[in-house]
Amino acid sequence: MVTTQECLRYLQTGAVTKGDADISGKGVILAFLISAYVSFAAVLVAYVTGMLEDELLTTVDRKIMRIKSRKDKHPRIHETIQHIVLLLSDQQIVTGIAIMAAGFVGLRGGQMSVYHYQIVLYLAWLSSSVHLSALTLLRPFLNKHQGLRAWRLLGMIVLFFMLIVGLVPTVSYDWGTIYSPEADTSLPDTIQPTGWGIPAICFWGKTYGDGFNDDAPIGYLILIFSYVWKMGDLFVSPRNLYNRTIRRPLENFIAKTLSVFARRYMQDGNALWLWCFRGLLVIWIPLVAFMEAMASFSASLWLSALGLAPYQNTHGYDKVEPSKATFLNLFADKQPGALLQIMVQSQSLW
Repeated sequence: MVTTQECLRYLQTGAVTKGDADISGKGVILAFLISAYVSFAAVLVAYVTGMLEDELLTTVDRKIMRIKSRKDKHPRIHETIQHIVLLLSDQQIVTGIAIMAAGFVGLRGGQMSVYHYQIVLYLAWLSSSVHLSALTLLRPFLNKHQGLRAWRLLGMIVLFFMLIVGLVPTVSYDWGTIYSPEADTSLPDTIQPTGWGIPAICFWGKTYGDGFNDDAPIGYLILIFSYVWKMGDLFVSPRNLYNRTIRRPLENFIAKTLSVFARRYMQDGNALWLWCFRGLLVIWIPLVAFMEAMASFSASLWLSALGLAPYQNTHGYDKVEPSKATFLNLFADKQPGALLQIMVQSQSLW
């Protein structure tokens, strides 16, 4: 275990990041990335070819994207793609729980650095996000198989709480800094002490007087909201509740207000009512278009692609290499952790 005095010293001088092939090896990283991209590709193929239920398609999908459900014409192909996505989504849950468990073991033992623990969080977030995105396609299937849905909900809840707990060290403002105040920056990159080499356990429940990272609450909110949204989306009632209590009342209110402005203008010809009508119409049309677009299946695919994009240049290492040749390529010099987590997890909101 690392003592408090050692942690305080590391915060000032930094530490050299040591290799850990079990966490950041190229094989480990590639295994996660390949699985995630194959899952996304399977969902994309199902959408483009129309191998999905008609209830999953909205007006945007049918009229703008020109997607039609063809599952009744090709039931075997539809069933095959559905089972592939089901298998891959299950794999995402299992691997996400496994990598988080490995991270907790290394965190408790004090051997895992900030860098490697950050990779653990990235991979777990990736697994979680891909799984949540795949649920959009699997919703009709899971509604018919409540036993499978119950097991999946259990796995989602376990991974959710593991992520909630796992994010605790990252709330510190000192988490993930590159150069510590007293670090010797003249050393070669391979032996350069940085904030990424500090044992992650040093930040468990401690901020060292520097406060919390401003992005941390946003990451927690997105994580909680995305899980609540997707879990609720597996059931009919939450979707109906949203339409009944939020969307339809909002649309009806704006439509009635527009009608009032139009009648007033037709009665007295006052230009003020005309400008009120135009102003509200400018707000209403983009708002309705946005809600329709975000409710579509295509929006889920676009956000999934956005969430996978930060990983395209990611590669691990199985020996000590310059920190600039790894994840640090993606971020600024300060607080990259919560920012990428926000980008990745936001894909699962729809």
